[in-house]
Amino acid sequence: MRYTEERKKSINILFFIISLAGLFILPSIFYSFISEFSGRGLSSQFASELLFIVILILIYYKDLKREFKIYITNIKKNIPIMLKYYVLGIIIMIFSNLIISMIIGNVSSNESAVRESLFSFPVYTMLSIMIVAPLSEELVFRKSISPIIKNKWIYAIVCGLLFGGAHLLAGEFALINLLYLVPYGSLGFVFALMNRETKTTFSSITMHCIHNTATGILLLITYSMGVL
Repeated sequence: MRYTEERKKSINILFFIISLAGLFILPSIFYSFISEFSGRGLSSQFASELLFIVILILIYYKDLKREFKIYITNIKKNIPIMLKYYVLGIIIMIFSNLIISMIIGNVSSNESAVRESLFSFPVYTMLSIMIVAPLSEELVFRKSISPIIKNKWIYAIVCGLLFGGAHLLAGEFALINLLYLVPYGSLGFVFALMNRETKTTFSSITMHCIHNTATGILLLITYSMGVL
């Protein structure tokens, strides 16, 4: 267990590659093993996703322990910073989504997949977007990249592109869907800047959790009212 700054850059790059590949592969592998004992189902799927998060936490344990202390100590000072970046990301996301919807006329494949899961399995999906997504995505797309790229602007751009790109993988790919890199990438971009300024990954984890929770609740409310 070492701090990331004590590791060789090649090791940090290796951990990033493992984390990124693992995000798409390891939960499925874990699910195959877990389902042998507890059966196939959403509980096994959720356990598989949590197991991947445990591995990420172990990789960055010393950093995360230190960053959590920073987060707790400076929470009052950092709340305005977190809100500033989050509001900026939301503004970019909303306006870019409006423009894209006028061009394409429908929501992204990722958004459609999330909505379908949320309306069919609300409890599992809410737990997933509230816990699994904020932890796994922030550790993969922010924490694992941070020790590799020191320039904050390059770091934020790379985080945004990778975060946005990962959200385009759901469903059938079409070239026009690359436009969604802007709304998805905007949050990845501001979350990276947020973490650099507050010096803790728990800032983006918190805002990511709040964003996903609020979005999920709003979707369930509108669905129950027959709007969607």
